[in-house]
Amino acid sequence: MELWGCRRRIDRPAFDVYRQVMSRGRWLLHLLAAGLVLIGATVSAGPAAAATCTGVNCYRYWVDMSFTGLWMTPSAGPVAPGSTYSFTALVTNTGWRTGGNTAPRPWEGPTSGVVYVDFQPGTTAGAPVGCFTEAPATACYACYNGGLVIDCQNIPTNTTYQLTTSFRAPQTPGTYTALIYIHDFQSPRPWSEYDPNNNRVTLTYQVG
Repeated sequence: MELWGCRRRIDRPAFDVYRQVMSRGRWLLHLLAAGLVLIGATVSAGPAAAATCTGVNCYRYWVDMSFTGLWMTPSAGPVAPGSTYSFTALVTNTGWRTGGNTAPRPWEGPTSGVVYVDFQPGTTAGAPVGCFTEAPATACYACYNGGLVIDCQNIPTNTTYQLTTSFRAPQTPGTYTALIYIHDFQSPRPWSEYDPNNNRVTLTYQVG
């Protein structure tokens, strides 16, 4: 999947500041107004069928990008209109091995290609604020549907990156559903994904 409609890059100096702030443990929490309720989270799952491989010594090694953690801040109560809130995702490249005379199992696999993680807040009435990460990401972009996207570059096997994006809530009270998903920078996919069905999650929250 390719990105379409991305309009503005958040400059690297500012992004480095965000990373430095995070690495020293001073989060955006003091700027976030109280109030956010996590109503539900849905993650799709189900491994893709492995390619045919025959013989006891025939193995294939895979990338499997997935969310291994996801939360919102603040975590209690509805978001106050116009206040700031954030999504934090743990994105993991789990290696897999298939083939031979054994069942598929986690294994050391290949490094991924360039990985983008999109955070779409489910409304264009608010505004993106910024990105925070300790991962060696290279850029944070404002993108379509009022969202932010983080360029993670290549993620090594069995490695997890923690990514946070912050938004200003809309002024209109209501229920909103955020979409957060992982995808490659270019199509066709430049690596073999063991389970392409676990790359997105939705979070429902209230403003009011």
